[in-house]
Amino acid sequence: MAQTETDKEFIREIKENTEFHISAENKIEYKFKEPEYTILEEQYHLSETAGKTDLEKSLHMLARLNSHMHHKGNYDNSDQQDALTLLGVAYDKDYGINCLALSIVLCECLLALHVKARVMYMMPKNAEDGDNHVVVEAFISDMGKWIMLDPTYGSYCLDSEGNILNLYEIRNHIVRDKEYYFSSSMNYNGQTVDDMDDIKNYYAKNLFFFRCKSVQGYGQHRAYGNILEIAPRGFDVHKRMIENLQFRMKICGELEIFKIWKKYEESLQNTYIDIASIY
Repeated sequence: MAQTETDKEFIREIKENTEFHISAENKIEYKFKEPEYTILEEQYHLSETAGKTDLEKSLHMLARLNSHMHHKGNYDNSDQQDALTLLGVAYDKDYGINCLALSIVLCECLLALHVKARVMYMMPKNAEDGDNHVVVEAFISDMGKWIMLDPTYGSYCLDSEGNILNLYEIRNHIVRDKEYYFSSSMNYNGQTVDDMDDIKNYYAKNLFFFRCKSVQGYGQHRAYGNILEIAPRGFDVHKRMIENLQFRMKICGELEIFKIWKKYEESLQNTYIDIASIY
């Protein structure tokens, strides 16, 4: 699929915004001793076939969840947003959940396996864009680096030498016109994905800025609060998010969830993380 002018604009925006806010250091806390992790292990036997290394655990859990859970973009997040609840409603069921919910499950399962993991919100620049993407990043200790895992597609990204990339590296590959590739495991609900350019354009749209919770642990990801921003210098995430919610309310009506979310965003004092410290 050829790039449209809109697709090219997404790439131009990334290339024109390579300097990031540096107002704060990385302050993300990772919780590895939550009591619910024991229940996860008892019910789903996470460690039985997960392997020994962080990489083996991460890729195994990505593949396992992808083969047992379905994506549904218009899932309404009405279920309690934690791994046990979401596995209960969607594991081996004809019940799809969205990219955020899938990422919550993967992140919490990796934390239960003592792999440092975080839910990462990939965000577009345009305030009149009602869509974004959510993935997981895991720290692979023996490699000494973070990698991106996309549970929606059961996939991850690699450079031309086969090195697994994180979100910042993917963004920089686009900036430098360097090729990157999706793993051979790429699929959508078990179906082969033929148009990789379409997925890459979707990634480019959602790689303008990132959001992440300052606490990564069981049941933390849907609670309001503790948002950290990773955004280009000069870009006001606070202003963009409020304008985005105003746009959503104009299109969809003043739903209660949007009112609560807007009130929350209006109360925020954004903390911008230095991107170098998060990677």
